[in-house]
Amino acid sequence: MQAKDLAVFVDGIANYFESTTSDLASVGTPFLSKDVNEHISDFTGVIGISGSYKGSIFFSAPRILLMHVLSSMGLISTKDAKLMDLVGEISNTVSGNARREFGESFNITVPITIQGKPEGLAVSDVANIYVIPIEWQQQRANLIVSIEES
Repeated sequence: MQAKDLAVFVDGIANYFESTTSDLASVGTPFLSKDVNEHISDFTGVIGISGSYKGSIFFSAPRILLMHVLSSMGLISTKDAKLMDLVGEISNTVSGNARREFGESFNITVPITIQGKPEGLAVSDVANIYVIPIEWQQQRANLIVSIEES
């Protein structure tokens, strides 16, 4: 994966927060990680990628950040189901926007949502795992991109 490819995801997550909440998120510099599990938080949305690329995209955030996003959208909820829907929506939106950049053969799955930190969460046989740190409303989340060309 090249820097210009990662920029698609950096821009995508920044645009999501700005357009949805009208409040800018601070998106940090992507870095390589050996283990996705180190960067998983309370709720995670996972998108599988196939076609011209293969791998996975994760958006993982703490409960409080997700509650604030819902609040900024005019929704007040602490229900886990709403928070699961939101991480799924965020991961799907960012992946869908990336699909526009990478082309129609960049196939994305329906989001899978996970609550908590499961043991031994695996991404795929993709060599590199890039973590894009996000800070919003003094809370930290991660967009994790583990894709490569097929």
